[in-house]
This record gives sequence, structure tokens and C-alpha cells, in this order.
Amino acid sequence: MQYESPRRRSTRADDYLCRLCQKSQASAWDHCHEHGHVRGPLCGSCNTREGKATPYYFLQLEGGALHLLLGCRGCLEQRTLPHRFHLDVVRAHLEQTERHGRCRRQPYARELEHAHGVHRFQLECSGWHAVSNWTKDVTASEVTALVRAFVDAALAAQEGRHSPGAAPGAG
Repeated sequence: MQYESPRRRSTRADDYLCRLCQKSQASAWDHCHEHGHVRGPLCGSCNTREGKATPYYFLQLEGGALHLLLGCRGCLEQRTLPHRFHLDVVRAHLEQTERHGRCRRQPYARELEHAHGVHRFQLECSGWHAVSNWTKDVTASEVTALVRAFVDAALAAQEGRHSPGAAPGAG
């Protein structure tokens, strides 16, 4: 696969500030492995975090999802994320929305198995009442819909921050 690059071959990543943390000198050109587009220059720490850290935590970083989307034309046009992030979007959604009974505690979710196009997650909530476990099945089409909703929300929040007249901190 040939990587498209907005930079000239002679442009070095260390000529730039890290696109993600905006604090350190970049050391590498980050790219989307699924679409081949160069996302931008990253410092060693942010590049390692994006490539090797748990996708769940990378998506919680400020600017993490937008780095993946705005840097890759393929992800942006398809309103998706690289595949390795999909189940972590689902996991975060389940932890934010699923509850057992009247409990208000946020459960912990983990994937148990994947069979016949269905991902089975186990959710666990522990508190004063006891430990509760339950499962939730999520189909491939539901995964796609949740990822698209996540992407749409991230893009809408970004547009809200950059729209003229938006209040500071809006979005």
C-alpha cells in the first residue's frame, strides 16, 4: 500500500511539534494502517500511546479520536475509526449506558467472546449491594452504528469548539 502524504519526502517529522500533545518535538509521521493516509507528526510518547496502548484509553485522551479522524481522509469519509478501536467504543458505550436494576454505579465491561457476528460482553458492577454480573450481546451492525455515533459526536464537538461565536469551553 502506498501512503499518501501531504508532506514532501524531505520533510522530517522532527521539524514539527507533536500534533496530539502540542508540547513535544515530533519524532515520527503517524499514519492510518487501514487507509494509508498520513495523519501527522507525533512525538515518541504519543506515537507509542496511539500504536500500542489500549485503544480504550487512547480514545479518552483529549484530541485522540479527532487525531484519528481528521488525519485520515479514509476514516473521515467513512465516518469510522481504525478497526482496532471499534470494540473499545462499544465497551465505553456499555459502561456509560448499561445498569442493573436501580443501581447507578458504572459497570466494568469486557468482551467474553465473538461468534457468528455477535460480540458478547460481560458487565460487572460491585458495590454495597453485592457483585452483579450480566452479559450483553452486540451485533456487527450495532458495532458499526455505535462507532458512527461516536465519530459523529466527536466531529460535532470539534465543530462546536471552532464555530464562530461559540462560547469558550463549548462543545
